[in-house]
Parts: sequence; C-alpha cells; structure tokens
Amino acid sequence: MVKSLLLRIPTARQIHAARVALDWNQQQLADASGVGIATIKRIEFNHRDGDLSVVTRLETLKRIVVTLEGNGIEFVFKDGYEGVLFPALTKATPEEKTD
Repeated sequence: MVKSLLLRIPTARQIHAARVALDWNQQQLADASGVGIATIKRIEFNHRDGDLSVVTRLETLKRIVVTLEGNGIEFVFKDGYEGVLFPALTKATPEEKTD
C-alpha cells in the first residue's frame, strides 16, 4: 500500500531528499522506478515548489514513491511539516568484517 499518495503527494524537495538519503543518483532512481531520467530531473529541479500532480502523471509519481518507500523511506506530513524519514545507513567497520 502506498500510504504517502493516499494522504498527500510528496513534494519535489521530499523526493530529492529521499533519493539523497539513499545515496542514489538520479539515474539510479530512474532505473529503480522505471521512470525516465528526464522526468526525475524535471521533478527535482524545475518544480521544487510546485504541485507535482499538475506537471507529472500520478502513475509516474506512484512509481517513484513506491520505489523510495520500498527502500525504507517514509514521507512525513505532520503539523505543517513535510519531511523524509530514512533508515540509518550503517557501514561495517574493519573490525566488524569477517573473512
């Protein structure tokens, strides 16, 4: 279930922040979601403060949101705050690695 789209459509800033939190470049998000890179670029940079449902098809937004949420991102809309929660990305230290 795509809870973010049921409540509110994530903003371009939220989508950008989610991508960065996952340490993905635009091409990686495009590939993972099956959306063209031109669409990702248009969303992130040309429509930062606009209503994405006006400039992008809802099905396209759904694919992006499902991909990001499937990788641990949670879009937050609470008390006038729009943000992104993401899992802590931990890397094993050399001492933790086993050969």
